[in-house]
Amino acid sequence: MSTPLLTIEGLSVTAEATGAEILTDVSLEIAPGEIVGLVGESGSGKSMTSFAAMGILPRGVRQTAGRFTVDGEDVTDAAERSVASRFAMIFQNPRDSLNPLMRVGEQIARIAILHQGMSRGQARTAAAEMLERVHIPDAERTARAYPHQLSGGMCQRVMIAMALACRPRLLIADEPTTALDVTVQARILDLIVELTEETGCGVLLVTHDLGVVAETCDRLNVLYRGSLAETGPVAQVLSSPQHTYTRYLLESANELEDSDATS
Repeated sequence: MSTPLLTIEGLSVTAEATGAEILTDVSLEIAPGEIVGLVGESGSGKSMTSFAAMGILPRGVRQTAGRFTVDGEDVTDAAERSVASRFAMIFQNPRDSLNPLMRVGEQIARIAILHQGMSRGQARTAAAEMLERVHIPDAERTARAYPHQLSGGMCQRVMIAMALACRPRLLIADEPTTALDVTVQARILDLIVELTEETGCGVLLVTHDLGVVAETCDRLNVLYRGSLAETGPVAQVLSSPQHTYTRYLLESANELEDSDATS
């Protein structure tokens, strides 16, 4: 594997009000052009790991330990990690993450102005190009639409276009296919794989779906109660899980598949 793009070492995150640890000694790596899965049940700490990597931990939560490096450079200071020219994030519920009062093309253009120093005219052209890049038909018309006028899948593509406008080295996708139908899920995942191959960015794919991991990820990290239970190449972890919790996740996924097949 090439030199890691992002390295997280010994990350611990604590709730300030109670002192309870949300994450404990979490370490992982992401290489350029690599898609790394982060799985676990609700409350295991997946999203909190993403927020910590972005330097955007919510109020009332603080990092109590851990070191972050990007291309070997120490960026443990949260302000350095939150610079969107290196990091971009696709959030759950894409429509809720977009400004409902602003046309989507203008939202993408603002990112291009802020992070690439473009003029307003250049940014508007770039916004349409970004929408075309994520396979949105009639991109110029879509750029004039408001979020409520678009489907969930289209809003998710807009979010990806916004991320691309940052020219990120690292893309964090937090449950990017939540609430989307199966066909749209497949298209969004194919798009993430395609863009990774084209741009060489690293991707942290946060999901609870082991099927998604098997189809898209190179390596897998399993979180259990805020700690890293298991890590390794996807094929190895899924075929020969070492931790009881990983085996439980696989059994649950297999039972769900069997139930779907017989229904």
